[in-house]
Amino acid sequence: KQWYQRRVRGVLNYYTNYYYKSNLSCSLIMSDEFEVESADSGAANYVPVQTSTMKKGSHIIIKNRPCKVDHISTSKPGKHGSAKCHIVAIDIFTGKKNEEISPAHATVHHPIVKRKEFALLSIDDGFLSLLDDVTNDTKDDIRVPENEIGEKIQELYEEEKQVIVTILASMGEEMVVEAKEETKSG
Repeated sequence: KQWYQRRVRGVLNYYTNYYYKSNLSCSLIMSDEFEVESADSGAANYVPVQTSTMKKGSHIIIKNRPCKVDHISTSKPGKHGSAKCHIVAIDIFTGKKNEEISPAHATVHHPIVKRKEFALLSIDDGFLSLLDDVTNDTKDDIRVPENEIGEKIQELYEEEKQVIVTILASMGEEMVVEAKEETKSG
């Protein structure tokens, strides 16, 4: 009976990891004694794509970091080998340049990158208190950036203006990428 339970878990993990690539909740009831309520694949950070389909501006994972493709060049296939793609990409969070050479027919990982806007409620102890206008959820775990964007957020907040903050999220990391004053039209 235990081998059967392990087999069912293995099959469930296989399908959630390799086919769905998103945060899935799967319900499965096998019998009265064995029940799996839900399973989270944990691998919802990327989707596989073919190297030859990558273009400038698309995203790729290089050295376990989400990067934006800056330049891609493809060599011609040689006598004994396939075409190779040389990819130069910039880390979307740190700005570091990364390079990778991959066969054109190979599969690389394309990270899921989400960009979302929030309304700024307050700034408490160096952290932003943000409101999602769609779900009305608050987010309090984003630190005020230590760059021009952070200075702009502080300035607009001190002037008591409505501030819209854009957050970029991928692979468990989040970063403020833009701040602007909200303009109500109507």
